[in-house]
Amino acid sequence: MAARLVRYAELVEQWGGTHSLVRFRSREEFVERHLLESLAARDLLGARGTLVDVGSGAGLPGVPLLAACDSWRGILIEPRAKRWAFLCHVIRELGLDASAHHCRYQALPLELGPFDVVTMRALGGVAEVLEWARGRLTPQGLLLLWTTEDELARLRIGSGWRVVSSPLPCLQRGRLARFRQCFT
Repeated sequence: MAARLVRYAELVEQWGGTHSLVRFRSREEFVERHLLESLAARDLLGARGTLVDVGSGAGLPGVPLLAACDSWRGILIEPRAKRWAFLCHVIRELGLDASAHHCRYQALPLELGPFDVVTMRALGGVAEVLEWARGRLTPQGLLLLWTTEDELARLRIGSGWRVVSSPLPCLQRGRLARFRQCFT
């Protein structure tokens, strides 16, 4: 796992300047703010399953989670061509059981589901993604959202979802919100 994460960090650093992947001022900031935050959800994943990362961008949080959880299959969704190309390269370099899809999440083929986990980080339109995920998650599936306390408080969550959040490491106001469908 560690070797994969180190290689991923190297790739982000190499490609970052030309592809505007993710902002960080130092390697330490990248590890703390991006890798550790992504890995905060690792213990929420079961033994195996399918993870879909919506708006994957630089691959956060999907790539670190897949690098740390060998038995998981991943689908990284990215509509921007340069970032999609980066994700394809990362998947090959790290040997991940994953695929990158050059599309918006709404266009992802239904036959790729159902999914055990849907992840989102630094992406707007949470209410729309929740509605999209409703029909694509397994009955025990989770939607994981990296957000802030303020954004979580402003979020209008439709009925049918149970939400629990916990603080993220390294961020004073960052939260990891877990959404699970209610069937009652």
